[in-house]
Amino acid sequence: MVPSRCLSLAVGLLLVAIPNPAFSDSVFDPVTDSDPDPNNENAPQDGHLHGCMLFLNEDHTPQEPLVGKDFEAFTTSGYKVEDEAGSTAASCTDGRAGGYPCNNIDLMSVMELSELDGETSSNLQMANDIWGWTHSGREFAIVGLKSGTAFVEITDPYNPVLVGKLPARNNAYSSWRDIKTCQDHAYIVTEAKQGMQIFDLKRLLNATPTTTFDADAIYDEFENAHNIFINEETKTAYVVGSNKCGGGLNIIDLTLPLAPSFKKCFADDGYTHDVQCVNYSGPDADYQGKEICIASNEDTVTIIDQSTGTMLSRVGYEDDRYTHQGWLTEDHKFFIFNDELDEYTQGGKTRTHVLDVTELSNPSYLGYYEGRTAAIDHNNYVLNDQVYQANYRAGLNILKIVDPSKMTFKEEAFFDIYPNSDSNNFNGAWSNYPYLPSGNII
Repeated sequence: MVPSRCLSLAVGLLLVAIPNPAFSDSVFDPVTDSDPDPNNENAPQDGHLHGCMLFLNEDHTPQEPLVGKDFEAFTTSGYKVEDEAGSTAASCTDGRAGGYPCNNIDLMSVMELSELDGETSSNLQMANDIWGWTHSGREFAIVGLKSGTAFVEITDPYNPVLVGKLPARNNAYSSWRDIKTCQDHAYIVTEAKQGMQIFDLKRLLNATPTTTFDADAIYDEFENAHNIFINEETKTAYVVGSNKCGGGLNIIDLTLPLAPSFKKCFADDGYTHDVQCVNYSGPDADYQGKEICIASNEDTVTIIDQSTGTMLSRVGYEDDRYTHQGWLTEDHKFFIFNDELDEYTQGGKTRTHVLDVTELSNPSYLGYYEGRTAAIDHNNYVLNDQVYQANYRAGLNILKIVDPSKMTFKEEAFFDIYPNSDSNNFNGAWSNYPYLPSGNII
């Protein structure tokens, strides 16, 4: 197998998190305890996020990367920068890329949070979500930070360049920030009360490095939100976990990129934590060509016909703890999803759950695949026949989809950004982005 290529960018992101080896395993009850973060605007506004709230109780102090000249000076592993393709690159050799455990994945570069963020306090140096954007052969990483959003050009993956940063609106810092793109614009939401920032990504093409940007527009018909999904084919945004639409689907028309307009709500099944909406092309003939949404709704997977606003089905599963996020297989036959609290509350290995959605009005929960480690899975994405998983302390795991009807997967590669532990705690890799044309992963 040809090794995958990875770009490492920040703490808390897939192939990015470089946390402090000294960590806390104390328990925070998100239902009964107060928010441990001293910045109250950083806390979720609606009392949900029972899984994500545990994230706040972990130690996210940045540390030096386990590659580069400083690492070479003290390691006894034989790693030398001069042998690598870049100053923070490391080929995966005998199960190690610099100081990181790996299999079939080479590290191309690392950028520390201090480079991305500019914040002087380590308490404010935190990253969360990540997405990507391409234009005329150039590739960019869009990195959610506690204090805003960073834009990094990675066209030369061995020499990433910080193009600039869009600060949080009104200095509304938050540990939760989510970004998606459409028509060369980024749409950014957060649990802090700042609405939706809109940024014209073409400004990156000629910007001077380390520019401080301002937003091109603000959509303020809601205050806070946990997540956003965009169906680029229909130019429709789905804001979820917001203070509008009962926390369900807040559906927004993006036909005019800088002037979005509210379309409608779907709130029949309460709070939605994450969602994927597609122009359906699966085997259920009744819905082919319609826009179908599959929502992760805390204790169910809920399927919605967005074209009519109808809930087609909702299904739970045994021992559910927090239905968090998932992604359809490319044939739209199966939904591969994660439960953020099952490993934490029940132990065992990382569980990758599978829902048969060949009949949208009657989906069937098939069970789960157990992975190599005990780490908690957070976000996973499907590309071709592979699942790209951000599994907190275990980092990036790439599974080959062998036979989802039998929950059969095969781990093809991994890159562990938290070498000290693969336990079921809430720090490490938050997300990943495997959709760059180059095949590089951020």
